[in-house]
Amino acid sequence: MVTLSSHAIQVENLRHIYRRGTGTRPALDGMNFSVRRGEIFGLLGPNGAGKTTIVKVLTTILRPSSGGARVNGHDVLREPLSVRRSIAAVLQENAVETLLSTWDNLLLYGYLHGYSRAESRRRAESVIETLELADHLQKRAQSLSGGFKRRLQVAKALMVDTPVLFLDEATTGMDPIIKRRVIDAIRTQARAGRTVLLTTQLLDEAEELCDRMLLMDFGKTLASGTMAELRTLSAKFFHIRLGFASEPDGAVELLRALTPLSLSQAGREYDIVVSGTENEWIRHMANLSERWPLAHLEINAASLEEIFMQLYGVKHEKEEEA
Repeated sequence: MVTLSSHAIQVENLRHIYRRGTGTRPALDGMNFSVRRGEIFGLLGPNGAGKTTIVKVLTTILRPSSGGARVNGHDVLREPLSVRRSIAAVLQENAVETLLSTWDNLLLYGYLHGYSRAESRRRAESVIETLELADHLQKRAQSLSGGFKRRLQVAKALMVDTPVLFLDEATTGMDPIIKRRVIDAIRTQARAGRTVLLTTQLLDEAEELCDRMLLMDFGKTLASGTMAELRTLSAKFFHIRLGFASEPDGAVELLRALTPLSLSQAGREYDIVVSGTENEWIRHMANLSERWPLAHLEINAASLEEIFMQLYGVKHEKEEEA
């Protein structure tokens, strides 16, 4: 009998080496992290960071070179069938039965998870409404677009009650309305106690959705934590948006003299990214408004994308120095 810990996923010193010809490439280089039960955890990074490799290891598709992991208390190497019974997954490869209709794909998935015909129909009807599948139920999956096949994959994963859900770039190819429905459905699943691990390159989506995140690159961890914790790891960045009440002759030169990280202008509107302290930039803006009255001023903390780019840049600067 497995005694479940407070963590639904535990990864310890996970390594995986891809061999190509006579060479090797580490896809995972000593990854360590854990995911609490009922939280939404994001793996973030560019193509080649190792996100999909981690998901393949955790879903028992890929055997790691070394290290270990547990999902819902089960060892991915010694108990792969128990792991698979504990999970549902949306992978980058479209896992749909192409010769079956959308409706039959859903029913078959329900049967395979042990639900009766009536229960499978009930669950299928629920996800059909959530993801707006009704107009395509009788179409064979092979005739659907890539984005719609993705939607069907997500629908199947949402049908079942497994404790852990893996979503690998799940919203790729979806239109904004359906993407919003998927995000809302993921939140609902987590509130009901389901653990969700997702990978994405869409950092704004992760910032909105994830309880905690791990930023990675080339199989290594750059940083991890909540959004508030990640902000403390990076240099202090701020977005400043300001508009002048009248034509600010000479304002752009003064703004450039303050050495912002970036500056863009559209008429009397300016958008700048700066580093430093918030109080420091409030003083700069107060001095600016004495010369040119401001119509509006907005100062915002750094986005996840800016934090990632700063951490990514620091990492590569250190590598070049070494």
